[in-house]
Amino acid sequence: MTDLIKNQNSPLVRSVLALENHFSELIRLGSKIEDLGMKSDTDFEQAERLMKHFAEHGEGVASEVVQLSQALTESRSRAEAAAQLVSVRAEQLQVRKTEEKRKMEELRLLGEKVRDLTTTLIELKQPEDTTLSNQDRTNLSERLAQFELQLHPLIEEATRLRKEAHLAKMKILEQSADSLSQSLSAVSKRLSQFQPLN
Repeated sequence: MTDLIKNQNSPLVRSVLALENHFSELIRLGSKIEDLGMKSDTDFEQAERLMKHFAEHGEGVASEVVQLSQALTESRSRAEAAAQLVSVRAEQLQVRKTEEKRKMEELRLLGEKVRDLTTTLIELKQPEDTTLSNQDRTNLSERLAQFELQLHPLIEEATRLRKEAHLAKMKILEQSADSLSQSLSAVSKRLSQFQPLN
């Protein structure tokens, strides 16, 4: 109901309603004028009055057509301005979606690297009853050092992604990056379990 009241108060709707009223009156008056017998002074006087009203409504039509044209121009201008605003928002949305997609791809690739490192770490683990030679210990220490060198940049990358997602208010990405960061920290802690005993 509120929208209907608002619409009736708009210049565009008022012009259309006024035009409809003028057209209805023109048809009604035209019909009455046509029905006049035009045989007496009274008929001529009434015809004159009706023609005067007919002319007034004709002028009303012309006036309302101008008003309607102006109202249409103003409405079109407002609609174009709204379309420009929507276009700007659409561009912003597209930029965000592209950025989010790029970051999710970064996170996916990072997740693959983490999986590969985790697999490598599992492969490095020796059974508890295994006796390592000095050479085995040296090789294992070297591989663990290489593993650690690969691990720290991944932790930094996961932390960076989490911070960027937080600043961009990308909640799902932030949570995923945080989870990955925690997993990497856990892997880092597990490294101590693989240190060869002397």
